[in-house]
Amino acid sequence: MERENTCKNGAWLKYLTLATLILGTAAAVIGMNTDQLLAVLNSQWVPSGFLGFLLLFGTLYNLVTVILGTLFYREKPMLSDEQLPSCTVIVPAYNEGKAVTIALESILASDYPPEKLEIIAIDDGSRDDTWSWIARAAAASNGRIRGVKLEQNRGKRHAIQYGTKLSTKDVIITVDSDSVVEPDSIRRLNSPFIDPAVGAVAGSVKVSNLSDGVLPRMMDAHYAFSCCVLRAANSVLRTVVCTPGALSAYRRSALLEFLDAWANQTFCGRPAGIGEDRALTTFMLRNRWHVLYQRGAVVHTEMPSKYQATYRMMLRWERGNIREMLSTYEFAFRRFDWFHLAIQLNLIFQTYIFIQSLLFVPFVAAAMVAAPVFWFQSTFLLTILWTALPALCYYLMSGGTGWIWTFTYTFFRTFFLFWISPYSLLTVRNSGWLTRGKAEEAKRAAKERFQQLSGPAAIFGKEVAGQQAPAAHVYFK
Repeated sequence: MERENTCKNGAWLKYLTLATLILGTAAAVIGMNTDQLLAVLNSQWVPSGFLGFLLLFGTLYNLVTVILGTLFYREKPMLSDEQLPSCTVIVPAYNEGKAVTIALESILASDYPPEKLEIIAIDDGSRDDTWSWIARAAAASNGRIRGVKLEQNRGKRHAIQYGTKLSTKDVIITVDSDSVVEPDSIRRLNSPFIDPAVGAVAGSVKVSNLSDGVLPRMMDAHYAFSCCVLRAANSVLRTVVCTPGALSAYRRSALLEFLDAWANQTFCGRPAGIGEDRALTTFMLRNRWHVLYQRGAVVHTEMPSKYQATYRMMLRWERGNIREMLSTYEFAFRRFDWFHLAIQLNLIFQTYIFIQSLLFVPFVAAAMVAAPVFWFQSTFLLTILWTALPALCYYLMSGGTGWIWTFTYTFFRTFFLFWISPYSLLTVRNSGWLTRGKAEEAKRAAKERFQQLSGPAAIFGKEVAGQQAPAAHVYFK
C-alpha cells in the first residue's frame, strides 16, 4: 500500500487536484487565444526569444536531471562489518521533550557494529524536560549514548561543533531530534566513505506525519523528486548541493578543515544561524571533497501541518539558499575541471530558478491587469508542464496515485508561496529560525538554572580539543 494511503484524511484534495488537472487543462487549451500568445512572445517589452529560452533551458535541465537521476544513478553497495568506518551520531535537541528518545532508540536499533557506533545526544540549552529524557536514555543504553547538556542555547551549528570535537571516530553523522532512521540507514550512509575522495553523504528524507493533513503529504511528494531524483542526479556528478540536516554523514578529517569557520560563519556581519546543512555542503565542495547521496539511507522526519509554519520554514530555507549561492560563486568558476563544471551547472540552474521566481510577481501583476484570462490559462499550463516530469518520476518509483500530490504542491507553491523568493531576498540578513514566539525569545536571554541530574562521570567545564566548553555541561558515559 502506498504511503499516502495510510490515512484517508485529505484525500478529497488529491482528487480535487486530479479533476482540476483534467478540466483546467481542457479549458485552458480550448480557450487559449493564440493571437494573445504571439503578441506576448513578440512584445517590445520581452527580448526576442527570451521566454522561449527560459522554457527551453528549464525543460532541458529537467530532462537531463531525470535521465541522470533515474538511468545513471547507482547507490553505493553496503560494506561488511569489517570494512565499515567508525562513526559518531550527533543528535542536537532543543525543547524536544520525550520525542528525542524516539530518535535515539531508532539509532540504537541500527544494523551497525556497536563497537564502531557512538551516539552523542546534546541538549542545546532546552528549557523543558529534554535533558531528563536524554539522561534516562543514556542511563539505559549500557554506555552507548553520551548525554551532553549545554547551559546556553547557541544553535545547532555550535552543538554539532561541540559533538564533533568530543568524537574521535572516522565519520560524523547528524540526525535531527525529531527524526527516525531506518535500521540499515547508517550502514548505507557510511558505505561510500570507502572512497577516500568522498567527504560527505546525504541521506534520503521521507515525511513521517502524513496523517497530520495535506501539507505534509505535499511536502512528501516534493521530497520524492528533490531527494530521489535531483540529489541522485547530483550524486552521479559527485556534487550534491545540500546534505539534509535530518540525516547526513561527514568524514571527520574533512569536517575539521573548516569546522570552526562553519560554526562561526557570519552573513553581513551577523551570525549565520540558518542554512547550516547547505553551508556544510558548500564548505565541502569548496575544499574539493566529493558529496554523494544514498537513496536507501532513509530518515523519517516531521513537516509542518499549518500554512504559517510551512512558509516560515521555506523562508528559512530560501534565505539560506540565497546566501550559499553567493558563497558558491566565490569559488565555482576558479577552476574548469569536470568536478567544478558540475558545480557550475548546478549553480547556473539554481540562479535561473531564483530569477524566475523573482520575475513571477511583476509578470503576474502586469498580466492580470492586461489580460487576466490569458494569464490564468498560460500559468495553469506552464505549471502542469513544469510538474509533469516530477509527477512521472514519482509514479515510476512509487506507483499508485501519490503522484497527484506533486501537482497539488506545485499549485500551492505557485499561488500561495510565490512571494517567498522576493521576500527572502529583501530580508536575507534575517537569521531567525522563525519557530519561537516573542515571549519565548524574550526569555532566551535570561539565565536559567537546571537541576543537576546524578549519574556516572559528571564533568563540568572540560576543555575539548583546545576549546573552552560552554559554561556548564554534563555528560553520561
